[in-house]
Amino acid sequence: MNLKGKKIAIVSHVYATGPGQALENYLKAKVEKLVYVGHPFVFAKEKKSHCRIYSSPGNLIKNLSFPIYFPYQLINTVKDILLTFYWVVKHGRFDLIVGIGGINAVVSLVLKKIGLTRKVVFYVIDYVPNRFDNKLLNHLYHEFDKLAVMHSDSVWNLSEIMVYERAKYGIDKKFRDKQITVPVGTNPETKQVPFEKIKRFTAAHMGNLTKKQGVQLIIKAMPLIIKKLPKFHLDIIGSGEHEVELKKMAKKLNVEKYITFFGYIKTQEQVEKMLSYCALGIAPYEDTPDNFVRYTDPGKVKAYLSAGLPTIITKVPSIAFTIDKKKCGIAINDNQDELVKATVGLLSADKILKEYRHNCANLAKKYYWDNIFTKALGKSSI
Repeated sequence: MNLKGKKIAIVSHVYATGPGQALENYLKAKVEKLVYVGHPFVFAKEKKSHCRIYSSPGNLIKNLSFPIYFPYQLINTVKDILLTFYWVVKHGRFDLIVGIGGINAVVSLVLKKIGLTRKVVFYVIDYVPNRFDNKLLNHLYHEFDKLAVMHSDSVWNLSEIMVYERAKYGIDKKFRDKQITVPVGTNPETKQVPFEKIKRFTAAHMGNLTKKQGVQLIIKAMPLIIKKLPKFHLDIIGSGEHEVELKKMAKKLNVEKYITFFGYIKTQEQVEKMLSYCALGIAPYEDTPDNFVRYTDPGKVKAYLSAGLPTIITKVPSIAFTIDKKKCGIAINDNQDELVKATVGLLSADKILKEYRHNCANLAKKYYWDNIFTKALGKSSI
């Protein structure tokens, strides 16, 4: 599709870098004007809402921020909605607004209703049957999603499973055709480190440290791994609510010296550079019914592919089976013994590790962001 002369806005909530920023990078040099509005999630370290405005060809002409933040979800959400209206209305009429998440998509639809955009794309980062423990909040979450699906011009889902889960919730089949799968992409600019320069026995985990991410499984397995691989080390990139508990666990198991907690890293480029020096990626998601990862396409796996890291991943998200089939890693059950076997097996064999790294590079090409967004925009007839 021809984006020349188009005016587009993106409205997103932000934790670290992700699909919203990738879309921003893709569009900023291709359109006449791009407005990117980002609001921090309540658990994010960065607390300022921000608005970046670009003019062709990708020139950043303004970088605005709003310093006031409320620690309460409801009040903060109202603030985010009002800021979105202010920043979008201020910049005139758009050809397209991409609302990332149900609330942002519904706000975008209101902006369409008052004539400020021709079309709206609902970009769905997660769709979870039980997103909140609070029944009222969970009901509202699904109602926002339903409204956005029904009235948006196109719906971009991270995984195909979202379509079928919505059907269970009662969303009419007539809305299936507008839903397309737009998976998380990879960054072609990430360079693989030559095999002889990697940290040969270092595994990496990146991402938000919550219990459902399953990092505790690899820490619990480390005493057994170290017995067989004394040089084994684990790099943990990211922070989160479970970080303190993980550090306590490492201390209790006497494996502290084998783990480096790097904390939150601001840019995805820096994260992927750090990953590229490791030998292995770990994605040990908890296999629980309410783990949202089974309904989405996790970004960490694509970051591992970009960096050329063979990945050990539990059979929770659908991408696990692709990783296993393409020999880019090993899919395991949520089981400590299987994790130990897979980790020791891959790190003990140069030949297999090199083969899997080569396979990762090939699979990563399939998911380049430019290819993904070009295809999505073409299918959406924007």
